[in-house]
Amino acid sequence: MIGILIFIIGAGVGFLVGWLLLRNKLKDMQEMEREAGKVQREINTEREIWYGFSEFNEKMVAIKKERKERILEELKKVGKMRTSRVTDLLDISRATAFRYLEELEKESAIEQVGKAGREVEYKIK
Repeated sequence: MIGILIFIIGAGVGFLVGWLLLRNKLKDMQEMEREAGKVQREINTEREIWYGFSEFNEKMVAIKKERKERILEELKKVGKMRTSRVTDLLDISRATAFRYLEELEKESAIEQVGKAGREVEYKIK
């Protein structure tokens, strides 16, 4: 009888220890799955951000190209233009207009007439 009682108590304690170990293992596995999910979400977010930057850059390159083409078209019509006319034509800042004109000059599409200042004009080469 004492043997059966010891067996039952041993089986109960063994079951309890096994259950506690299994429960802890399941908790660890769930925590690892949650962490893996977080990492995957972070990776997806970073991909979306970088894809967004790439898409944004492509749009900006297209806009810049279109604006420079409009400058060239206007120069063909009027002959000479100042930076202020480009700012009005494209509704952009003076700095941006100057940058576009500089790029067109470096591309040998236009040339500067005058040395410096607000009196500088640009014409088609």
